[in-house]
Amino acid sequence: MQLCRSKTRFVSQKLCAGLLVIFVVMFLSAAPVPAEDAVVRGKIEYAKANRKSWDGLTLTVPFGQLKATLKEQVAWPLPAFPEKFDDWNNEDKLAWSEKFLASDEGKKYLAERDKLMQQAKVFDIKFDSEGQFVVYDVPVGTYSLSARLDRQIEKTTYVFELFAQIEILEDVDEVSLPPLQIEITPLLKTGDPAPPFEIASLSGDKKIQSQQFGGNYLLLNFWTTARQNVELDQQRVHEVYRELKEKHGLRLLSINVDNTPEAAIKLIETGKLAGSHGMTAGMKHPVLFDYGVRSVPSFWLLTGDGKIAMTPNEISLRQQEGTDLKSIVSDRISGKDSASLPQTRGKNSP
Repeated sequence: MQLCRSKTRFVSQKLCAGLLVIFVVMFLSAAPVPAEDAVVRGKIEYAKANRKSWDGLTLTVPFGQLKATLKEQVAWPLPAFPEKFDDWNNEDKLAWSEKFLASDEGKKYLAERDKLMQQAKVFDIKFDSEGQFVVYDVPVGTYSLSARLDRQIEKTTYVFELFAQIEILEDVDEVSLPPLQIEITPLLKTGDPAPPFEIASLSGDKKIQSQQFGGNYLLLNFWTTARQNVELDQQRVHEVYRELKEKHGLRLLSINVDNTPEAAIKLIETGKLAGSHGMTAGMKHPVLFDYGVRSVPSFWLLTGDGKIAMTPNEISLRQQEGTDLKSIVSDRISGKDSASLPQTRGKNSP
């Protein structure tokens, strides 16, 4: 990274959305100079580990097809929430939000927010065939650089996207960013074939393969011990499995994404958590890429014949409505929630 009249440092990390975020902070030099608009230079690239799908397809699009923007981030004050709003359940939060936005105060708040957003500076970015780009005359401020392209490859739609957050302070006239990696995520939907997988058991003494669960609905539970209240979360999953195993023949595979297995093994033994237990040893395992898992917890429901019965997005939406996980899974397997149920079902399903 090269800058004029300044020093630079950057920190890279993945947030719970899973997107790559790069903070580029410019510090003032000792000698005061007039502030100028900056030139921002960078390059995008594909991560080698994330270029092939589970059936061997090479997942790339020409850099020139990716259109991006550098948009100024505008902060606006949040409305005055009721006391202990964070402790409310999702249904009450939603009811309050809808009532607030329909009120005169809420409409005024939205109008002021929209006005601030419309005033934000936006720069269009085009990449050359090598993935390089340059943006001129960028004023001091905080900006988000984002791009997204949905492309169907064979029978699956994949999302190609990138995100970087950049803060430009005074006295910087040129910024060279480290390479930005394009994230690729499959948009799997109900009824699609479920990607096959092979992972190590949590104890490390055997391999767990997707085909060994054939004939039964399978709940995939991607999880981490780093999450708050993880003990309670995993106990709830255990109860779902315990009750629906008898009722619907449900199988459970809990896949821990920690870098090391010790904490997960201890939690499982202490909580006497049933089901099969696998591990990815970090967030770079192929099963996470194939299922588009960027953050955890993430639940997938698969049919007995290898189809997707329910996606994390569907499950999350039902949970936000106040429905518990056991009812969500049971309704889909039994056919009560039949609107999106696949035509083919597991052999042991009622």
